[in-house]
Amino acid sequence: MTDRPQAEAALTASHRSVEDALTPGDAVVRLVAHRGSGHAHTDPLGPPENTLAGIEYGFAQGADAVEVDVWRTADGTIVLHHDATTDRTTDRAGIGIAEASYAELLELSAGRWKGASWSRSGIPTLAECTPVVPADRALVVEIEQGPQVVPDVLAASEALPPDRLMFISKNLDTAGAIKAAAPHYRTLWIVDTIPRWQIGGWAQGHRRGADSHRRGFDEPADVRWLVGQAVERGLDGLDTLFAYPPDLPEAIAAANLTWLVWTANDPRAVDACVHDGAWGITTDNTRQVHDWLVASGRSTAHAAGERY
Repeated sequence: MTDRPQAEAALTASHRSVEDALTPGDAVVRLVAHRGSGHAHTDPLGPPENTLAGIEYGFAQGADAVEVDVWRTADGTIVLHHDATTDRTTDRAGIGIAEASYAELLELSAGRWKGASWSRSGIPTLAECTPVVPADRALVVEIEQGPQVVPDVLAASEALPPDRLMFISKNLDTAGAIKAAAPHYRTLWIVDTIPRWQIGGWAQGHRRGADSHRRGFDEPADVRWLVGQAVERGLDGLDTLFAYPPDLPEAIAAANLTWLVWTANDPRAVDACVHDGAWGITTDNTRQVHDWLVASGRSTAHAAGERY
């Protein structure tokens, strides 16, 4: 089940309906389910994020790919988890994912926070996720740490071929390391393109180094620099926030890079990104965005017989 009132509220706020949520078009748009089922407030009845049930749910809602977040534990296991600590999405707070052993994490419930029916959902490993991905769909793996974890991430995901796996990271060094070690896998750099009144315009946040320190949030966005960094490291594209500097789409297209956006839940945001040429949309409202795309005349990749 999904939270229909949330999607209907987004449509109402934009004075649109399911039928006219998006401007008509005929392009194929890759649809990515954010963490499988997304946040509690957008899908309170769905499975907990970053679990095997969440991954299956994302595909069942019509996604071409499901996005998951990964960390390396203290003993080298690659596990699914978004936050650095267990505070928000487990039944035991105060544990750092990177500092814990896999055995410690196995004792936690990763689903009780979403209801008693999910209490047996644990924190899965990345290796456990690959068999869940349908043959005609893909997994998008966001690496939350620095480049030192790249060899273990590649080893944990080797069961999926390049056309069914994509890597993304906010850490520019991590994205570069993935591409250097495994050039056959598509790798995108995640950039926070956000307007900040403190600098009077757009900022360009990202991360660098082994400790993934935040950088750039106090710097004016330089679209040419962003694209140049991706090109210099041989990356396949950029994964940007659904809000972005107006000159960004043209710069990405001119460099022949792939452009994925996150996390577009409102029809106005989805419409703007698709209109500007986004290759794919990452969303918490997978079923709703799927229906909006279909109603506008567009198709998801797997429905059109195309690979992600």
